[in-house]
Amino acid sequence: MDCRRGVSGDFADVYKPIIDMSVNRLQDQLTSSIPKVKVPSKITTHMSNGELVDDIQASIKSTLEQFANTELSKPRLAEGFYQVIFNEENPYKGDCNNPKRLTRKMPPKGESWTLEECEKMDYRCGNPPSICHFLDDVKERCIGRMRREIGEHASFDNGVLVKNLAKDTRRSIHRTLAKHGVGQLSEDKDVSTYVTKVVASIVGTLDQWIEKDVGQLCEGPDQKEVCNSWNDDIKKKILVWP
Repeated sequence: MDCRRGVSGDFADVYKPIIDMSVNRLQDQLTSSIPKVKVPSKITTHMSNGELVDDIQASIKSTLEQFANTELSKPRLAEGFYQVIFNEENPYKGDCNNPKRLTRKMPPKGESWTLEECEKMDYRCGNPPSICHFLDDVKERCIGRMRREIGEHASFDNGVLVKNLAKDTRRSIHRTLAKHGVGQLSEDKDVSTYVTKVVASIVGTLDQWIEKDVGQLCEGPDQKEVCNSWNDDIKKKILVWP
């Protein structure tokens, strides 16, 4: 595997669990918001309030799982990290021998770079010791990339997460109505208003999640420790690459 792809994959491995934690929090926030929207009596005449809400919550869970496994999958994360580390502004590429900091261009096959070489490689270039040396900068880039990408996915204008949650929630409500033989209620004014309010609640919850959770990714008390607990381990993984 290409060294740069390997490094990008290493960062995807450590950041994926943090992303999943954030998505799980979103699921909790969304599912707890649904019961707060009053279900019209035209629906509860035919089914329990709880059944409709349970179906919506199950739909939300399914949509978020699909989102986490596709848009926020490890390969997608790794590709984003590859771009932000190696191809975008101030990329980690170029000659690592001018000025000379290390006594070798790469380790013998089967050996790794050393932490001492990581310390010595004190300018940005294309070898693993340079990436290791500037780990804080690389992490900042990766976190920034995740925040931007998730923010775009949750954007009201054209975000795939917003679209899918709205679409799947509407389908869930219509499907539950049809299951009870009252699919025609989908066209009822009161029911349409209810659906609109549920979707609006979802959008509002997403906005809060982006601002308070995604915007503070790796800065919250429960995430800060997790995001910094693997520094020594990932340095070793980076230094394995030739």
